[in-house]
Amino acid sequence: MNQPGHPLSRPLPGSRAAKHRHVSQCVISFGSNLGDRRELIASAAQRVAACDLILAGDALKTSRLFETPPIGGPGGQEPFLNAIGIFQTEAPARAVLGLLQELEQALGRERRRRWDARSIDLDVVLHGNLVGGTTGLVVPHPRYTARQFVLQPACDVAAHFRDPRFGWSLQEISDHLSAAVPSLALVTGRQETRDLLCRRLADEHGVMVYTSETAIHHAAIDASAEPDADRRWVSSFLPKLPSRSKLLDETGRSTLSGEAAHGLPRLLVRIQKTSSENGWPAPHQMWPGGWRWPEYRLEIDDMDWAVTELASALDSMRCSARPVTADGHWW
Repeated sequence: MNQPGHPLSRPLPGSRAAKHRHVSQCVISFGSNLGDRRELIASAAQRVAACDLILAGDALKTSRLFETPPIGGPGGQEPFLNAIGIFQTEAPARAVLGLLQELEQALGRERRRRWDARSIDLDVVLHGNLVGGTTGLVVPHPRYTARQFVLQPACDVAAHFRDPRFGWSLQEISDHLSAAVPSLALVTGRQETRDLLCRRLADEHGVMVYTSETAIHHAAIDASAEPDADRRWVSSFLPKLPSRSKLLDETGRSTLSGEAAHGLPRLLVRIQKTSSENGWPAPHQMWPGGWRWPEYRLEIDDMDWAVTELASALDSMRCSARPVTADGHWW
C-alpha cells in the first residue's frame, strides 16, 4: 500500500503518466562573407533567439564574432564572420536544422558550390549526445573537428561540451589542432581509395604523404625544428596512438610537445564510399565505436570533391580566427 505523502507507483485509472522530457544542449554555427555580414549574422541570431524551439526559461547564448579567412572555394572571397550559439531544447535535431535552413533561405542564401561565398551559413554542430545520420543531417557535424573557425568561437561558450563519439571537449580538440602541424590519418574505407587520395593531395596540393611510422618520426623531428614551415601531412594507415590519459593532463592540456606532438595525426579520417543507390551508409558503418581520438568523417561519392575537402580540412586546422567584438552581445 502507498503511504501518505509518498508518490504512487503507477498513475491512477484515467490519469496520464508524466511525459518524459528529454532536453538537449544544442550547438549551432553562424557564418557570413557576402553582403552586409554583420547585419545578416545579427539578424540570424535574433531570429534563432525568438524561435519556439528554445526551452522555456533558457535563452540563446553566443560567442564573440570572429573574422576568419575564406578556406577553399573560388578566389577573391571576402573574410568570413563566424560565431557559435548554444541553447537548450526539447526539439529533435531535424527540427533545429529545418529552422536554420528556413532562416538561410529568408536571409538570401543561395547554394551554389561548397566553400563558395555565402550571405549566411547556419549549421547544427552538436545536439546533446546524439550520434547518427540520415539524408541531409549528420550529428555531430562530420567535419567540424578540423575547423578552427568553428572551434575557437565555440570555446567562448561551450569549451567544456564533449563530442559524444570520442569524449574530448571542444577546448581539447582546438588545443590539439594547435599543438602540431596539420595532419590526417586516413583509416577506414578501401586501401586503394585511401592511397589514391594521398597521392592526389601530394600532387595537387603539395601535402606530404608518409607511408611508415619511421617516415612520420623523421618528419616530426624536422617539424619540431622548423615549426612555421608548411609540413602538412597525411597517411593512409593508422599510426600508433597514445591513450588519452597519456596525451592530456587532468586539465585537458596536451602533455606532448615537439617531436612527440608532430608525430601524431591531429585527426583520424573515417571514409565511407557512397553511391546514388546508397547515399548514406548504415549507422554501424558510419559510426563504429572503439576509438578515443578526434575524428573527421568523409562520405565520398566524388573523388575530386573529396580531395578538395581534405585539403581544405588541413588548411582549416591552422586558419586564423580574430575576435572582432568584445563579447557575445553583438546582436
